[in-house]
Amino acid sequence: MPVTTSRDPENDRVAHLRIDTGDLNLLSPDAIGDLRDAAQSVPDDVSVLTVGPDAADGIGGLTAGLQLDAVKDFSASEARELIGTLRDANAAVRNQDAVTVCACGEYALGAGLELAMSCDFRVATEEAALGLPEINAGLVTGIQGGLLIRLVGLQAAKEMIYTGDPVSGTEAEELGLVNRAVPPEAYDDAVDTLVGKLSAKSPVIARRQSEVFRAWRSNGIEAGIQHSFETIASCFDTHDQHEAMAAFLEDRDPAFEGY
Repeated sequence: MPVTTSRDPENDRVAHLRIDTGDLNLLSPDAIGDLRDAAQSVPDDVSVLTVGPDAADGIGGLTAGLQLDAVKDFSASEARELIGTLRDANAAVRNQDAVTVCACGEYALGAGLELAMSCDFRVATEEAALGLPEINAGLVTGIQGGLLIRLVGLQAAKEMIYTGDPVSGTEAEELGLVNRAVPPEAYDDAVDTLVGKLSAKSPVIARRQSEVFRAWRSNGIEAGIQHSFETIASCFDTHDQHEAMAAFLEDRDPAFEGY
């Protein structure tokens, strides 16, 4: 399968969505459907989901985007169906209860960068190529491409989209597009350290924090604040909240149970 989801063998709170479609991890229409299905099938008890390439040898890259030779003769109706599937795939990642970490690696371009921006965190190598080159292929940047404005600001987003030029991992970190840009030799450790830190938190509290972030995003800050009242209060009905507060006060590591 070109897109798979598996639970981490050493940490059952972590799952990995992996893309392996061959050269540049290009996304065919079938692969996009597989991506949607994989993202929609993540188990509910997963608290951290990583999204990245299945790179057995070296770092690799997330995906260089759409497989153009597979869609160049599409009609508008065929394109509409494909774009809808891609939208649904990105939405399934963006709406995860699990915290999502994108391992961009050496590149994330076009639909690849849209997928990366659908995640909560992004890690890349310093020399990675990250961009939205759709204009060079006669296409408009849309779907999750609009997230770029929130991450880097309007003017930087316009320059990236209108020129189609990628930025490096280092430039992306300066812009706020990625959380970490590291040398290749430090890349695996950077991803693992972030995942380890996130997965050490209470799964139930992390899921409720994701719910609050979605409310802020979808309803606006003011409505999101109101929505968060009940979510915050409901945390006090959980074992993990009491354990976290006790551990904090007692200066010890918490023992979370996930409820």
